[in-house]
Amino acid sequence: MGIVVTVMNMKGGVGKTTVSANLAGVLSRYMIGGKPALKVLAIDYDPQFNLSQAYLPAKTYFSLEKARKTTLAVLMDSAIELNPYELQVPGNHQPPSSSTLVTNIYKGKNGALDLLPATLDLMYVALGQANTTVKPIEERFEKFVAECREQYDLVLIDCHPAGSLFTKTSLMNSDFALIPVMPQKYAVRGIGLMLEFMKAKKAGSSEPKPIILFNATARNGVSAEEATIRGNPKYSAACMGQTLKWYKAFGEPEEGHGFVWQSTKPYSTTAWQNLTAVAREFRTRVGL
Repeated sequence: MGIVVTVMNMKGGVGKTTVSANLAGVLSRYMIGGKPALKVLAIDYDPQFNLSQAYLPAKTYFSLEKARKTTLAVLMDSAIELNPYELQVPGNHQPPSSSTLVTNIYKGKNGALDLLPATLDLMYVALGQANTTVKPIEERFEKFVAECREQYDLVLIDCHPAGSLFTKTSLMNSDFALIPVMPQKYAVRGIGLMLEFMKAKKAGSSEPKPIILFNATARNGVSAEEATIRGNPKYSAACMGQTLKWYKAFGEPEEGHGFVWQSTKPYSTTAWQNLTAVAREFRTRVGL
């Protein structure tokens, strides 16, 4: 049974797609901490579709979007009646099989990486006001994730920052919430809002366990903002010991190229070592 992790923060601009893209890639390709590579599914659940752009050539992406092999197909049967003012609710509660939607990015001896891209059309779902229950949409996403649990070791959902149907369905079906945090002003507030939202959207008596990852930190020393969060008893236990430091190599992926494991630029080796250290602790925290 696979582990499902939502990557999000109620505060935008914290590098959640950078974290999602790099973790999905390294965990699916390499042995980490003496453990074999994982079979990973990365779900792009953000209308901005940045994760999709990081991994897919433009021509490939637009062909998949035209064929409706995107996250939107999980939520509803047809995109014909999309309306910015009214949410179309599907009559069919059964989503397509994951095998008909996902695109393989990498396949190795042990691990593999599949991607379910997003589309800007998801904005119709985010903004549309439902005049009927959205239960069918929630049920379709739940069934889709349940199927994916049977097929993958790790399902990583790159979720957009605003509270919506996306964040609700993602968190309700996740075991963990990975919260990227940049050591900057208002960082504490973003974490607080995120934890409150998680509790409000929990399914039954359970809620995803928070994991806080400091992103784009200085290569040396600890900032005052990071120290404040680590020293707060409400957040300290959730904070990862490792931080993803600021390296240009982490922010360069586009159309499947420019990832740190492909780079020969200065500091790429150090950046790679940093990423694998983060990935090792992440695997331990989620039990993989």
